[in-house]
Amino acid sequence: MDQENKKEPNGSKDIKNWLEWTIFAISLIMVLTLLGYLVHQVYTDKPSSPDLLVQTVADPSEHAPFRHLVTIYNKGGTTAEEILVEIVLEKEGDVIEKAELQLPFSPQESTREVWVNFRENPAMADTLVTRVVSYKKP
Repeated sequence: MDQENKKEPNGSKDIKNWLEWTIFAISLIMVLTLLGYLVHQVYTDKPSSPDLLVQTVADPSEHAPFRHLVTIYNKGGTTAEEILVEIVLEKEGDVIEKAELQLPFSPQESTREVWVNFRENPAMADTLVTRVVSYKKP
Protein backbone atom coordinates (compact mmCIF):
# COMPACT_ATOMS: atom_id res chain seq x y z
CA MET A 1 0.00 0.00 0.00
CA ASP A 2 2.88 2.39 0.73
CA GLN A 3 4.42 1.71 -2.66
CA GLU A 4 1.24 2.71 -4.45
CA ASN A 5 1.00 5.95 -2.48
CA LYS A 6 4.56 7.01 -3.49
CA LYS A 7 3.89 7.18 -7.21
CA GLU A 8 5.28 10.14 -9.13
CA PRO A 9 2.84 12.36 -11.03
CA ASN A 10 3.62 10.66 -14.36
CA GLY A 11 2.62 7.28 -12.92
CA SER A 12 6.05 5.65 -12.40
CA LYS A 13 7.01 4.20 -9.03
CA ASP A 14 10.64 5.53 -9.11
CA ILE A 15 11.07 8.11 -6.36
CA LYS A 16 14.59 9.43 -5.78
CA ASN A 17 15.86 9.65 -2.23
CA TRP A 18 18.25 12.24 -0.76
CA LEU A 19 21.39 10.15 -1.52
CA GLU A 20 20.61 9.97 -5.23
CA TRP A 21 19.99 13.73 -5.37
CA THR A 22 23.24 14.41 -3.48
CA ILE A 23 25.28 12.25 -5.85
CA PHE A 24 23.59 13.89 -8.84
CA ALA A 25 24.39 17.37 -7.50
CA ILE A 26 28.04 16.51 -6.79
CA SER A 27 28.43 14.96 -10.25
CA LEU A 28 26.85 17.98 -11.91
CA ILE A 29 29.16 20.36 -10.04
CA MET A 30 32.22 18.28 -11.04
CA VAL A 31 31.24 18.17 -14.73
CA LEU A 32 30.48 21.91 -14.85
CA THR A 33 33.76 22.71 -13.08
CA LEU A 34 35.72 20.61 -15.57
CA LEU A 35 33.98 22.22 -18.53
CA GLY A 36 34.65 25.68 -17.07
CA TYR A 37 38.34 24.85 -16.64
CA LEU A 38 38.64 23.57 -20.21
CA VAL A 39 36.92 26.68 -21.62
CA HIS A 40 39.26 28.86 -19.55
CA GLN A 41 42.30 26.97 -20.91
CA VAL A 42 41.12 27.40 -24.49
CA TYR A 43 40.79 31.16 -24.17
CA THR A 44 43.87 31.89 -22.04
CA ASP A 45 46.43 29.45 -23.50
CA LYS A 46 48.91 31.21 -25.75
CA PRO A 47 50.78 28.67 -27.88
CA SER A 48 54.50 29.31 -28.21
CA SER A 49 57.30 27.61 -30.09
CA PRO A 50 59.37 24.84 -28.47
CA ASP A 51 62.10 26.11 -26.13
CA LEU A 52 64.69 23.35 -25.74
CA LEU A 53 67.32 23.34 -23.01
CA VAL A 54 70.10 20.72 -22.82
CA GLN A 55 72.03 19.77 -19.67
CA THR A 56 74.71 17.10 -19.22
CA VAL A 57 75.98 15.32 -16.12
CA ALA A 58 78.73 12.70 -15.87
CA ASP A 59 77.11 9.35 -15.10
CA PRO A 60 79.82 6.67 -15.32
CA SER A 61 79.11 3.00 -14.87
CA GLU A 62 81.32 -0.07 -14.60
CA HIS A 63 81.08 -0.89 -18.31
CA ALA A 64 80.80 2.71 -19.58
CA PRO A 65 83.28 4.88 -17.67
CA PHE A 66 82.84 7.92 -19.95
CA ARG A 67 79.03 7.92 -20.01
CA HIS A 68 77.08 11.17 -19.64
CA LEU A 69 73.41 11.71 -18.86
CA VAL A 70 71.90 14.23 -21.26
CA THR A 71 68.62 15.82 -20.17
CA ILE A 72 66.54 17.75 -22.71
CA TYR A 73 63.86 20.06 -21.32
CA ASN A 74 61.11 21.47 -23.53
CA LYS A 75 60.04 24.65 -21.72
CA GLY A 76 57.97 25.88 -24.67
CA GLY A 77 54.29 25.60 -25.42
CA THR A 78 54.50 23.22 -28.41
CA THR A 79 55.85 19.76 -29.10
CA ALA A 80 59.21 19.52 -30.87
CA GLU A 81 59.80 16.66 -33.32
CA GLU A 82 62.92 15.16 -34.90
CA ILE A 83 65.27 16.81 -32.40
CA LEU A 84 68.99 16.69 -33.19
CA VAL A 85 71.38 17.47 -30.32
CA GLU A 86 75.14 17.82 -30.71
CA ILE A 87 77.62 17.28 -27.86
CA VAL A 88 81.24 18.27 -28.47
CA LEU A 89 84.33 17.72 -26.32
CA GLU A 90 86.85 20.53 -26.92
CA LYS A 91 90.39 21.08 -25.68
CA GLU A 92 92.02 24.44 -26.37
CA GLY A 93 89.51 25.09 -29.16
CA ASP A 94 90.13 21.78 -30.94
CA VAL A 95 87.38 19.17 -31.22
CA ILE A 96 88.37 15.95 -29.43
CA GLU A 97 85.15 14.07 -29.98
CA LYS A 98 81.63 14.77 -31.19
CA ALA A 99 78.37 12.93 -30.46
CA GLU A 100 74.89 13.44 -31.89
CA LEU A 101 71.58 12.44 -30.38
CA GLN A 102 68.26 12.15 -32.15
CA LEU A 103 64.93 12.20 -30.35
CA PRO A 104 61.65 11.51 -32.12
CA PHE A 105 59.70 14.09 -30.09
CA SER A 106 59.51 16.09 -26.88
CA PRO A 107 56.05 17.27 -25.78
CA GLN A 108 55.52 20.72 -24.28
CA GLU A 109 56.67 21.11 -20.67
CA SER A 110 58.44 17.72 -20.74
CA THR A 111 61.80 16.23 -19.87
CA ARG A 112 63.69 13.57 -21.85
CA GLU A 113 66.74 11.69 -20.61
CA VAL A 114 69.28 9.98 -22.86
CA TRP A 115 72.82 8.76 -22.32
CA VAL A 116 75.87 9.21 -24.50
CA ASN A 117 79.13 7.26 -24.29
CA PHE A 118 82.42 8.86 -25.27
CA ARG A 119 85.55 7.01 -26.36
CA GLU A 120 87.83 9.69 -24.93
CA ASN A 121 87.81 10.73 -21.28
CA PRO A 122 85.68 13.91 -21.00
CA ALA A 123 87.84 15.01 -18.06
CA MET A 124 90.70 15.56 -20.53
CA ALA A 125 88.63 18.19 -22.37
CA ASP A 126 88.44 21.86 -21.42
CA THR A 127 84.83 22.23 -22.47
CA LEU A 128 81.79 20.09 -23.10
CA VAL A 129 79.56 22.02 -25.51
CA THR A 130 75.93 21.05 -26.04
CA ARG A 131 73.51 22.55 -28.51
CA VAL A 132 70.26 21.79 -30.22
CA VAL A 133 71.11 21.61 -33.91
CA SER A 134 67.58 21.33 -35.25
CA TYR A 135 64.00 20.36 -34.50
CA LYS A 136 60.68 20.44 -36.27
CA LYS A 137 57.40 21.89 -35.05
CA PRO A 138 54.48 19.56 -35.86
